[in-house]
Amino acid sequence: MDEAFAHLEGAEKKHCGKALVPPDGGWGYLVCIGVGFTFMLGFGSSNAFGILFNNFFIEQNGASGLPLVIGVYNGALSIAGFLSGIALKKYSFRQVGLLGAGLFILGDVLTIFVTRTYQLVFTFGVIRGAGFGVMIPVSFTAFNCYFTKKRTAMMSANQTMSSIASITFPILVTFLLGEYGFRWTLALIMAVDLHLLFAMLVMHPVEWHMIKSKDVSSPDPLNCDVLETKSFKVDCDETVVKMLPGDDAAVEIKEMTTPSRHESIQKSIIKIIYDNVELDLLRDPRFLSTLVGLGFAFVSDVTYLAMEPMLLFSYGYSQMQVATCVMVGAIADLVARFSLAVFTYFYTVDSRKIFFSGTCLTVILRIALVCSSEIWFVFTITVISGLVRCSVQVLFPLVLVTAAPDRFPAALALHIIFSGFLMLIADPLIGLIYDATGTYLYCFFAMSVCCLVCVVLWTIEYIVYRKKTS
Repeated sequence: MDEAFAHLEGAEKKHCGKALVPPDGGWGYLVCIGVGFTFMLGFGSSNAFGILFNNFFIEQNGASGLPLVIGVYNGALSIAGFLSGIALKKYSFRQVGLLGAGLFILGDVLTIFVTRTYQLVFTFGVIRGAGFGVMIPVSFTAFNCYFTKKRTAMMSANQTMSSIASITFPILVTFLLGEYGFRWTLALIMAVDLHLLFAMLVMHPVEWHMIKSKDVSSPDPLNCDVLETKSFKVDCDETVVKMLPGDDAAVEIKEMTTPSRHESIQKSIIKIIYDNVELDLLRDPRFLSTLVGLGFAFVSDVTYLAMEPMLLFSYGYSQMQVATCVMVGAIADLVARFSLAVFTYFYTVDSRKIFFSGTCLTVILRIALVCSSEIWFVFTITVISGLVRCSVQVLFPLVLVTAAPDRFPAALALHIIFSGFLMLIADPLIGLIYDATGTYLYCFFAMSVCCLVCVVLWTIEYIVYRKKTS
């Protein structure tokens, strides 16, 4: 059976009198491991980017290329992630996922041979970023289709795997650079990333592993956004078959004018945007404020992770000291995530207020980091930043859903597109700031300004709507 149409087969099983539900385990555990490996390898090596490419950027006479590469990487990731979600409506998990894994590994292979910054922008930024972006929706969608009751526990396990990778990769990369040098370290990372092919191969259509439900009132087994959008489509370029009213047997064959190729492409792009991006959400000022605030906070967070190692190298720290500092920040982030999960299990919190408070602290922390090069001070600020970072990374979906509670998928799509394009613009500008000033001081000031945009917008929104409701 063609894998791309497996969901239709599942739909037929639904009407045979046998209630079938996702396994909530079984093959789903392999899917969970595949998702875990995807995020371990995707986020882990990216977290050590500054350490891995520090000497490369020094050879290029400046570190201004780093924010450019990171901006392009995250921009390509966001745009590819959006397009991947659309592709999943037509193609299977494995078909889309293997394309992403192939792009990711191709980016790794080409990166081994780069000698200039613009080459790294293309290989690591565009190709590798797009590959990871394609795999993210595949991983989340497949995971959500396989698990219902155990979803929270399994996602917690995946988050733990990702956090462990963020902790260990900086030390691992530092060790490999010392033992094998820059090019061989890139080759070894590429070899490890080959496991992504196996991670995507286990993403079977959930219909292949459905089980009989023991609960008569079980939910719709195909309660999965991707599955609901799958359907057979018959395209006729030259004719249209139309059923005539009152006579089911009669058909009318009508000739159509075939549009030009350029016109067809334009209409296809417009249709994709119209079908998948609900722009009317932007008419709501409160949602627009949330969208812009989240986007700028993300720019600051992602750019900080990439540029902190470069700042520490400029302070004269050794590779091991820099790797240890990054690792300590990742451990603090993991502790904060665990603590937040335990706390929110017993108490209800306002996600938006916590996100806002964390962003306010981040404005101060970005500036504080460049105020002193003393190692104890830098480690302290890094630990606090790791603890606060949890409020941005973990809570942003909850903040987004409060802004559009009934239209979260559409809101998430807008967030992905906006954040991607914002990173493509903002990160290269931060690189230009470094070129103009020759210091990281103003780069970190710029990151603080990005957080300040969120703080100011949300403060204005709070004041305006408080007056309206009072």
